[in-house]
Amino acid sequence: MKYMKFEVDSQTKKDLEIFETVKEGLSVVGLFNHTQCIGGKKKLYEYLANPLADYKQITERKETIAFFHKHFPNGLNLDKDALDFTEYYLRQPDYPTRMPSWFTAIEKMIADKISTSSNEYYLAEKGVTSTVDLLKNIYQFSIALAEKLKEGDAPVFLVKNNEIVLELFQKEAYKEIKDMKKYKSYDIMRLDYMFRYTDKKHIHFFLDLVHEYDALFAVAKAAAKYNLQYPDILPETETVLDLEGLFHPFVENAISNDVHFDNQSNLLFISGPNMAGKSTFLKALGVAVYLAHAGFPVPAGKMKIGILSGLSTTINISDNLSTGYSHFYAEVMRIKDVAHKLEANNRILVLFDELFRGTNVKDAYDGTVAVVSAFAKIRTSFFVISTHIVEAAKELESKANIQFSYFDIKEEDGHPVYTYKLKEGVSDVRLGMYIINKEGVIDLINNITN
Repeated sequence: MKYMKFEVDSQTKKDLEIFETVKEGLSVVGLFNHTQCIGGKKKLYEYLANPLADYKQITERKETIAFFHKHFPNGLNLDKDALDFTEYYLRQPDYPTRMPSWFTAIEKMIADKISTSSNEYYLAEKGVTSTVDLLKNIYQFSIALAEKLKEGDAPVFLVKNNEIVLELFQKEAYKEIKDMKKYKSYDIMRLDYMFRYTDKKHIHFFLDLVHEYDALFAVAKAAAKYNLQYPDILPETETVLDLEGLFHPFVENAISNDVHFDNQSNLLFISGPNMAGKSTFLKALGVAVYLAHAGFPVPAGKMKIGILSGLSTTINISDNLSTGYSHFYAEVMRIKDVAHKLEANNRILVLFDELFRGTNVKDAYDGTVAVVSAFAKIRTSFFVISTHIVEAAKELESKANIQFSYFDIKEEDGHPVYTYKLKEGVSDVRLGMYIINKEGVIDLINNITN
């Protein structure tokens, strides 16, 4: 079955620092990377690179992570080095040692006495022992998992895969492996032949499952470490986005905020001066929506969201020297790109930070009013626009579906104190000259002597 893809472009991933880092080497994938093996890390990256837009897929992954979080806080008991070698061993193109089942007892005895000094044999021996240890761990975990699954609320993904694992361990070859402690040369050759030839398909199933479990456990560990919560996912027929206690996971002791959207109130217009918290809030909202569509827990106390089909942000856009675009022209082209996305798919979240910062005040005012007015006509998507052009709010106040908010700033001893709390209304605070004077810029220039 083909599922709808969640549309997200490289600019959005860069803005939200999903993979790329901007500050202190932090990235979203880095927060979740508690994986124990290379394959698990690749799977984690795959999850985050490809958020979902299908209710069943998102819910199934979210429930699996939450189940692991609740019942298996310590994750899988894996020997990282042994697992890495197993992966290396199974990737080798060499043919496995062929040990036909019709060998006689005498021939088996001879096999046990052959030289074991060759590199090929060393690879087979270490690969077999590492793979056997991995299979034992999988079996023990599957037994424990089966007991927890009996308690109810079992994710379908885990039930299905655990049944396959336990069924495979009923086969004679795997029954033997469960109790294996010593290995003769013949055993190495025989199991090598099995792992890399006769039962290769099942061995790769086990390995792929370990990778997936490792990635899911990593996400559960991050949820516990950063106090992330599992969102309430609703079908795409629900036009709602509710967040209580939203915070940015990169910010230590972050101040949280609440936000609510529905089809009657689907555009949030945020005003206020620089450094008040607008950009961080937009990033936090974008990260939460992105993670929810990956089936991951989110940086919020509570979240309810009807599945969207895309996310587009414009937070750190810059001029493009290769195309000759100025900053303003890059902004205009970004808006045009968003318009095309809305034309094709009108269930997306759009975030614009400091709209039209790259032009003069008059054009910024006119452009902001025109673009926000146009966005406000679309009721099936959500929009958040931040701006320093507070005068635009008066022109837009007649639009019933626009919410107006600002970040509160208090004054103490003549100095601004940033609260980072979102309040209803429009900001009238201007801090540009305060910051210029605080840094002594004018005095510095005036004191320059030729």
